[in-house]
Amino acid sequence: MSGRDRPAGIPASAHQLWDNGAQSEQVRAGDLWVLSWDGEVVGLAAIAAAKHGFVLAWPVTLPGEVSFAPGLVVENSPLGVPVTLWPTRETGIGDHLLDRSLGQLLLPDRIRPISFALDDSDDPGLAFAPGSARDSDNTEADRLMVDHWTELCFNAGGAEEGSFLDSAKVRQAGGSSRIVSEVLGLALPELRALMDGIVPISDEQLTAVAERLGVNRDALVGADPLADVVIDLASPSYKHLIAARTEATGLGEANIRRFARREFALAARNDSDALREAKLRDAINRAGRDIR
Repeated sequence: MSGRDRPAGIPASAHQLWDNGAQSEQVRAGDLWVLSWDGEVVGLAAIAAAKHGFVLAWPVTLPGEVSFAPGLVVENSPLGVPVTLWPTRETGIGDHLLDRSLGQLLLPDRIRPISFALDDSDDPGLAFAPGSARDSDNTEADRLMVDHWTELCFNAGGAEEGSFLDSAKVRQAGGSSRIVSEVLGLALPELRALMDGIVPISDEQLTAVAERLGVNRDALVGADPLADVVIDLASPSYKHLIAARTEATGLGEANIRRFARREFALAARNDSDALREAKLRDAINRAGRDIR
């Protein structure tokens, strides 16, 4: 299902909401969100809690999809149909999967009581869906749901993988940009990207530098220096711009996000908060520009 294809389980009266969302990019507890990746809808979720760069999500299924206990039936949803809510399948997912909000499904102050009630086998205040995950007909569906949401949990959103050279640690170990360049045979642009942590250092490169300096490999690397850029790019406010860039370039969403991170770092340095949003948008628009 593409990002705007409408599921069969919603009425015509909700088509416009499904297509355009509720026009709110704020991630709030209790709201119902469409999740997407690579232009495809990958699920619906109620936000149980919004964290820094990720959310705790309760899966939601529509009429015609799986519905059985411990799922809870919410009779009144923004889509105008009852939906099944799955608090016991709570999953942490990155903000990069959040496509568009459909509005409020639950009052925020109901979330914790529902969760506590289910933990204590008390009445959650919502009816359980008929049937049970223990029923033979539902066991496989339950397993597939868990597997799917586990996969979403491990979707890293195109974050760079590998180790990042820490230039300060290199200097502490007696190294310098000149030494790294000599060891690895890098031209200035490639050297800058490596020393600034714009691109990860390969295992072979790291081993070579560590051997030259006579230190352990771990003594030369640190966390991604652009982790804050990755989190910013994960905001739903950039989701549709990234989706448009994937369509324009033919590249996957993970690649666009990774290239946008690098483009942001390579842009003229200006740390003004007022210009940060413009820089992020420009970085997305340049992502993948050199790919043919």
